[in-house]
Amino acid sequence: MLDVTFITEASNEGGIYLPVDYRPGFMSIIKSAIESESKIQYELMFNRRTVKPYTFAVSFGNEMKVENDKIFFMKPIEFKFSSFELEYEIYVYNYLVKNKHVNIFNRGFEVSHMRFVKKREIKGSFAIFKTLSPVLIRSHKNQNHYLCPECKNFKGDEDFYEALKFSLNELARNLLDIESVEAEFKSINLRKIVVKHMTKYGNLKFPGFVGVFSLEADPHILNLVNKAGLGSRRGEGFGMVELIYEGT
Repeated sequence: MLDVTFITEASNEGGIYLPVDYRPGFMSIIKSAIESESKIQYELMFNRRTVKPYTFAVSFGNEMKVENDKIFFMKPIEFKFSSFELEYEIYVYNYLVKNKHVNIFNRGFEVSHMRFVKKREIKGSFAIFKTLSPVLIRSHKNQNHYLCPECKNFKGDEDFYEALKFSLNELARNLLDIESVEAEFKSINLRKIVVKHMTKYGNLKFPGFVGVFSLEADPHILNLVNKAGLGSRRGEGFGMVELIYEGT
């Protein structure tokens, strides 16, 4: 995993801010990095529909607040980028070494710190994960609907587990060449949220969940989720997880 810290100067509107629909700004950095480092991989990744092997998350610190569709924050931004295929982490790293100043929604940011963090290899068949970015599970019956499990603030969608299995099967088929996945998902401490995303195409809102959950599956599947994320739109800043417990 690549861990990057960005800093910027405060605006004249009372603090540092980005729009609540901030993810496209970081998606642009990733796309620019891949295009800069490998034209072939860029063509393969973005000129056709493909399952992305990576995910990312952005943290604004504990002092953030949301007002008028803007996220105001005081501390530097932490950008975490994880890929099942290491080459993509290297692409982003090399790009940011060469381009220490980047623009995100017309605001200049500077890379102040960057490091690789090796994710622990999961050897058992049981893991507990904490979400670093919201998880979106697209309905396998309606591509415009997203489903959630039982959460503290939501009773759960009826077809969630079937949709989750469909999502895991698609991920494993494309990245591991495994056709069928057996997995058991359990909610531990989850909360349903609604995320504004890709609002340039309309007032789009996506239901997802954040918090802690367990997953029981083959270690290959658990490591895939740990590195590439869980669910839909992972390449757009959703579904990134952190391993907090591993069992047998």
